[in-house]
Amino acid sequence: AVILAGAHAPLVLVAAVSVLAMLSVYELLAAARLLHAMPVAAAGVLLAGFAPFAALPAARPFAGGVVFCYFLLFFGTLLLRRKVVSLQEGGLLLTVTLPVAGAYFTFAALPALGRAGYGGLTARDGLFLLVFACGCAWFADTGAYFIGRFFGRHKLAPTISPKKTVEGLAGGVIFCVLFSVGLAALYTASLAKGGRVNLPLAALLAFCAAFLGTLGDLSASLVKRSCAVKDFGHIMPGHGGVMDRFDSLLAVAPFLYFAVLLLQPLWPLIYR
Repeated sequence: AVILAGAHAPLVLVAAVSVLAMLSVYELLAAARLLHAMPVAAAGVLLAGFAPFAALPAARPFAGGVVFCYFLLFFGTLLLRRKVVSLQEGGLLLTVTLPVAGAYFTFAALPALGRAGYGGLTARDGLFLLVFACGCAWFADTGAYFIGRFFGRHKLAPTISPKKTVEGLAGGVIFCVLFSVGLAALYTASLAKGGRVNLPLAALLAFCAAFLGTLGDLSASLVKRSCAVKDFGHIMPGHGGVMDRFDSLLAVAPFLYFAVLLLQPLWPLIYR
């Protein structure tokens, strides 16, 4: 519903992504027990909230200033509260905040490519790119879960995520490629309005995205294991927190954004 609303009101989509970004960084800081590192912890949450807005032309000129102010506050906090916030904690704060904020920026930047007409894309194409990114991540998750549950025998990373298996990874890759290409074909047939998705490229991107989604998932599992928490939150029963639901997408969305940015002028994902 939010993505559809973004077709007519981009600010709705960006605002929703901003909320997800702030919740994700908050959950990570809470898991790492870094919320005491005020005010830089609060600034990290706000920076993540601003990141999606940087995809809007009106906010883009302020992006550099916002990042500068964040680092000014960051180093000021380390200097003035050095007995409370250690340099190691400061480094962990940066590691938590900046990649997550950057990943959520690409959530909003994918539709923005369409609105800007990049490589001949339309606003409709931009929304499809976001749906395609979500599909790649979640098709891979779904395939890995079911194939791993019924056929999994060989552990993929037993010390990080004991339930993940090599068979599940393979199933996730197959599901991701098949269903993502099906999604692309459906878009071409019914919604593209004269456009055509490059199905071989869509398959290649989905193949890569399946592995990256698993990497994002395992990275989040590593953080949870290191922080001795089962889930990042309890917002969504059966899923946990926002980070538990979006961890794989945080790796897939930036990959797809930069892939389209690089390839669209050379080997377009969507022809017009």
